[in-house]
This record gives sequence, C-alpha cells and structure tokens, in this order.
Amino acid sequence: MRLLYSGKTKDVYEDGPYLIFHFKDTVLGRNGEEDSGGNEVVGEKAGKGSVVLDQTEFFFKLLEKNGVKTHFVERIDGRKARLLKAERIPLEVIYRELAYGSFLRRYNGWVRPFQWLRIVEFTLKDDRLDDPVIAEDAISSLGIASREEVEEMKRTTVKVAEILRGFLASKGLQLVDFKLEFGRLNGELLVIDELSGDTMRVAKDGRILTREELLEVVG
Repeated sequence: MRLLYSGKTKDVYEDGPYLIFHFKDTVLGRNGEEDSGGNEVVGEKAGKGSVVLDQTEFFFKLLEKNGVKTHFVERIDGRKARLLKAERIPLEVIYRELAYGSFLRRYNGWVRPFQWLRIVEFTLKDDRLDDPVIAEDAISSLGIASREEVEEMKRTTVKVAEILRGFLASKGLQLVDFKLEFGRLNGELLVIDELSGDTMRVAKDGRILTREELLEVVG
C-alpha cells in the first residue's frame, strides 16, 4: 500500500483499485473546543477512530440498502476499511434539517436554534479558506462540477436525509444536519468519505447526542 495523504482524522492509502482508510483518534473542533463542524484538531479520544468506523459502516450499509451508492467495500479491522477509489469532488454537501452550528453563527439574529430549514448547501472543501459556502452557479463556472452533477448531488442528499430521518425517528431521535462528499467512478457519482458522528448531528429532547451516544443507537 502507498500512503496518499495523512489527514486530520484519517490516513488514506492506495491499494490497487481501492483506498484503505485508517481512522485516527483525533478530535476536531474550533477555538480549542470539540465541534463536529470544526476544522482544527483539538485533541484525541482513545477509541474514537473505531467509533467513527462503526458508524460509517452502519450508515453506508443503510444507504446502500435503500438504493444510494457509496464507495464502501468492507471493514478490515477495528480502524481500517477498504473503499472504492473514486475521483473526489472538492465539495461538502450539507443538509440542514434544523438550524444549528455554523448556520446560526452565519445568520445570527435572523434564525433561531433548531428552526426548521430542510435545505441543501454547498461548501468548497479547502481548509486554507475554512471551507466557504459556494453558490451553485459558481461550482459549474469554476469547473468543479457540472450543473447536472450539482443537481444529482442535491437529489441524492435529499434522499439520504429521508433515509436518515426515517431511521432516526424510529429510534425516537431527531436528525439535525449532516454533510456528504461525492466522488466520480465509471461515469457515476458515489457518496464517499464517511458518515458518522463527525459529520452528522442528531438530537434527543433538544440535546445534541455525543458521538458515543450515537454509537449506541447503531450498535
């Protein structure tokens, strides 16, 4: 295997037509505090990488079962997984069921916490720029993705929201928001990277669940 890059939360290796993800125990946040929407490493938690892989395996299999294609192939061990090697599109597609996190900070005074939204946003995946929100027209104008791909990513994200909303509701939980990444493989778009407590917020009785509490739901 060849190391492609060492990221904040995972190491990514190339293994023929596959990628191998090794999930780290690092925790992300902002201003020194843990926050799933943050971009800086603020510490480590023993076993965190395994928790994220548990959740990613569960949710990707749930999406596949409901007709959403992902690049997940199989789990290798407690912290490693094998995935299809797709061409990553440098965007994060964010679904906001309820207003929380950076949305509240961005529109302070215009929105209240947990206000219903049900919207899809795009951000440019670039740590140097702190992943800024990007207009759909700009995505195609800059050659990041075609207009057709933008529409497909939106449709898929809304479908993922429907799947997660239904599953979580069956457990007495409320979907708050999540973010997806997409890649191209053989002319198709796939959901890639991960789907876990690092990329999704879930609430119960108005309180955001911790990553570990979310694991109890999918365990």
